[in-house]
Amino acid sequence: MQIIQGDCLEEMPKIADKSIDLLITDPPFGLKGEEAIEITEEALKIGFHKSKLMIVIMDWRFNHRISALFEKDKVGEMIWENGWVSGGRSKAKSGIIPTHNIILFFGDIKKFHFTKGSIIKRQPGFSSPRQCSYAKKSGHPYEKPIKLMEYLIGNTDCQSIIDPFAGSGTTGVACQNLKRDFILIEKEPKYVEIIKQRLTLL
Repeated sequence: MQIIQGDCLEEMPKIADKSIDLLITDPPFGLKGEEAIEITEEALKIGFHKSKLMIVIMDWRFNHRISALFEKDKVGEMIWENGWVSGGRSKAKSGIIPTHNIILFFGDIKKFHFTKGSIIKRQPGFSSPRQCSYAKKSGHPYEKPIKLMEYLIGNTDCQSIIDPFAGSGTTGVACQNLKRDFILIEKEPKYVEIIKQRLTLL
């Protein structure tokens, strides 16, 4: 287990390639402007070079950019039905709020063991990030459910995981539950403290 507070573009090159089997992350696509997606693209380039296996949870707006960036290595995608966020429709300027994220898979298809089709349907424990078990405590707006991360990581044989955009640490919780080693990188000190607290409570 390793928790790093810092910029992933600076910290990831310091990590030995052999210590990473899988990169899995939910990038900061909720931020405004081009900067967030450009940082994501650079971080994924570094991480995929090291791990050769990658799962990326993407907002529908940027799916095409990440898919194109790693086109020759893309082996599949799934849809996660995350459900409605309370009041979301009324706040949307367009009147429409997407109810899904796209999960992209890159690398060796034989290392992904998904057997339940191409849609992760709404069910207990797989709800919207704003409704998941720890969101109210952490205040992180884009936290993903633990069960979702366990499902994704657990359907690989990877034993060492890295998440360069760790947020409030759900990837780390899932890894501990699955007895996998992990490296979490998070830039914001307040979320690093939340990560440490969550993992200490397990």
